Order: sequence, then structure tokens, then C-alpha cells
Amino acid sequence: MLPQINKTRIFFYIISFFILTTIANYDLKKNLSAHFLIKNIHIETDKPDINSKILSKVKYLKNENIFFINKLKISNELKNLNFLEKISIKKNYPSTLSINAKTTNLIASTFINQKKYYLGNNGKLISSKNIKYTKKLPIIFGKFKSSEFLLINTIIKNQGLDLKTINKYYYHKNKRWDLYINNNILVMLPNKDIIDALKLKKNFINKNPIKSNAIIDLRISNRIILSYE
Repeated sequence: MLPQINKTRIFFYIISFFILTTIANYDLKKNLSAHFLIKNIHIETDKPDINSKILSKVKYLKNENIFFINKLKISNELKNLNFLEKISIKKNYPSTLSINAKTTNLIASTFINQKKYYLGNNGKLISSKNIKYTKKLPIIFGKFKSSEFLLINTIIKNQGLDLKTINKYYYHKNKRWDLYINNNILVMLPNKDIIDALKLKKNFINKNPIKSNAIIDLRISNRIILSYE
């Protein structure tokens, strides 16, 4: 029954608004108009400390007519906050706008022009000034594209390597990655046929346990060069 009540209520508001736009009585028109102005903006996120940042983006909507609010436009404006990944906007008639948002999962950190940034699972770089984060993340070195990092992470994960064991990534100019994993082990990936190289490594490690301070060179096709520092 509750959905039907809500539909009836919304229908009442729509009819009221229609009367508002056509009625000749100025005082009644004015009163009805005030009834549909946004008075409250309710924000709910998984990290309450960012609520104020979201509110600063949408506070201009207060006292705007709720019927004329474009939810898609607002959503696009909020996407400029790079730390957001999921945004939902709902009109709660007659005068409340509800915004529900989720922060993106941070997967790595990097430095650009000596300034620290986080890379989100949404593929966006987020200034460390805009979000608080205290957990340890792997560091990316080199000039890389977010899409390239997300791709290599997906490949690595699909080949059974635990991403949590990776401490550092280094991206070379020839579009090749080095991985620094636990126990001070360096894995040097090729710039192509990465999946085949990782499968070769996996089979090799299953038969030959790797000690600390090892260098696993996979840059030559169908070959592993193992050395120790």
C-alpha cells in the first residue's frame, strides 16, 4: 500500500503545481510556489567528512523550485568531485532534495610535480588535500595513464597474483611495468604478451620457491631469468 500512497501524494503535488501555473489568484499562487521551493538538502555518504564538500557544490539549489531541478545536471556537476563513484539524487516532495553518494575505492598513490595523489577505482586522480586516507597503498612511479594502470591490475589479478602483495609499481617509457612485491622481490614484466609471461612465472614458482631479494625477469618471450641481489 505504501507505494500507492506515495504515488497519490506525488500526483497531488503535480496537480497543485499545475494550479500554481494557471491560477489567477496572486496570493494563492505565491503561497503554493513557496511550498515547492527546496528548503532542505539531505546528503548521505559512506564518509561523512566529505558531506560538506558535496553541500558546497549544491547549496545554490536552495530556494529553487523542486519541479525544475535537473537531476542529471546535478549529478554531472558532482562528478567533478573525483573521489565520488556512485551518485544518486532524489526529489522528496515538496521541498527536500536527497543526495546519496559513495566514495571510490582508493587503489594506489602517486606523486605528480611533487604533490601526492590517490588513484581511485573510478580511474580518477584525487589530490590528497581533498580526501583523508591513512591505510597503506602501493605507490606508482613513472608517467602513466590511469587506464593503463587499471588494465595491468586487472591482468595481474586474473592471473592469481594477490594485489595486496605489491608495494610499488614502476612504469617505464617503453610502456613496461616493474612490480616490487613482498620480500623485496622484483618482477620485470614485458611490454607485450604479459598474460603469457605471468603464466610462465606462476608455473615456475610452483616448482621453484623464490627466496627474498629475487629479481624475476620476464622481458624475453617464453623465458625466465632469475637472479638475486
